[in-house]
Amino acid sequence: MTSVRPTTNIAVINYGPRLDYPAMLPELVDKLHVFSHNELQNTEGLAHYEHIEDCESVPYPELMIRRLAGEKPFSHVVTDNEYDLERAARIRADFGISGQSPASALSFRDKLVMKEVAGHTVATARFARLETIVDLTRFIERCAYPVVVKPVKQGGSRDIAVLRGDDDLVAFSRRPWRDDLMAEEFIEGPMYHVDAVLGEGYRFVASSRYLRSCLGVFSGQNNGSVQLHPQDPFAKRLAEFLDRTLEAFDTPEVSAYHLEVFHTPEDGLVLCEIASRIGGDRIPLLTRATYGVDLHTTLLRQLCGLPVGPPPTAPPAAVHGSVSILPQGRPVRAPGRPPFEWVRHYEVNEQLAPGAVTVHSASHLCFVIVCGADTAEVERRLLQAEAWLLANLEEAPYQGS
Repeated sequence: MTSVRPTTNIAVINYGPRLDYPAMLPELVDKLHVFSHNELQNTEGLAHYEHIEDCESVPYPELMIRRLAGEKPFSHVVTDNEYDLERAARIRADFGISGQSPASALSFRDKLVMKEVAGHTVATARFARLETIVDLTRFIERCAYPVVVKPVKQGGSRDIAVLRGDDDLVAFSRRPWRDDLMAEEFIEGPMYHVDAVLGEGYRFVASSRYLRSCLGVFSGQNNGSVQLHPQDPFAKRLAEFLDRTLEAFDTPEVSAYHLEVFHTPEDGLVLCEIASRIGGDRIPLLTRATYGVDLHTTLLRQLCGLPVGPPPTAPPAAVHGSVSILPQGRPVRAPGRPPFEWVRHYEVNEQLAPGAVTVHSASHLCFVIVCGADTAEVERRLLQAEAWLLANLEEAPYQGS
């Protein structure tokens, strides 16, 4: 890895509420200018720090970074947030800073562009951009129900609709129309995700299966993820699919990737989406538990030209999985830690408002992480822990006005 130059000056647009930049980048603490969506705890010694409400959607961080660059040029502009990839790339391009280009960022952010690019090397669902309701009805005529309608740059399964018949289409037509929609063919089969950090001389790839469909949270199904053992032949097949997918893209020298792929009943692999970022939800916790790899630290240090340890090569002693209990739409208390020796982590969402409802795929009242010798054992234990948690939820007094 390259050494840190005296002129190093780094702009950070942060989303993660628990990221500790001084701990991750101790060599560069006084060179970090951090603009954060969530309030951070350890900010002493940073060159600049601001907590900005709605940081990912207001233009203030970009304005300030550009002004600061006029005083002292930035050597790096980095972000951990998918919604900030394009503006970080735009700033780099304008100031001649190396890293992901605007075209590359767009290809990983706009789901329609993403599928157009990826379709050169891997299978994707049929898709179409929607300008009017007529585009949608024509797509349904061509592909038949069910179809998926979603915004091209949204995340966390937000604002997605699955139309399974004409009643769903009529109900969808009563919603306000958006100018950022696409339709795609519904693909049957379980969904897997592949999470990777790739850099010069560095390769870490891990594969997992979602416990249930990410869209299931909107019909009351708890969400979760089960890791595959890295020596599982299907894990190797998924890693190869990631490589084939990335062959179609303009990729930066260092990046993280979160790939979602369907495994069809015919044993095919079909791309759902790929993002040039670290996976959300519990993925970083699961990765650290199994492999000892902190995805955020590993990525950020390489992006800033700092050394990292080699990726693990020995098979892990165990694999892990997580399941999140959804907000219940009524005031409830999460129970204490499930009484099983194989529970490795349990956490209650203390920020959740009483009576909150599910708004995205990572919404949760609480979540549990369990370990096991293989995917099958982890899944059995997750279902056991989930049943225990649901059976021990307690009704809480309503505190409305």
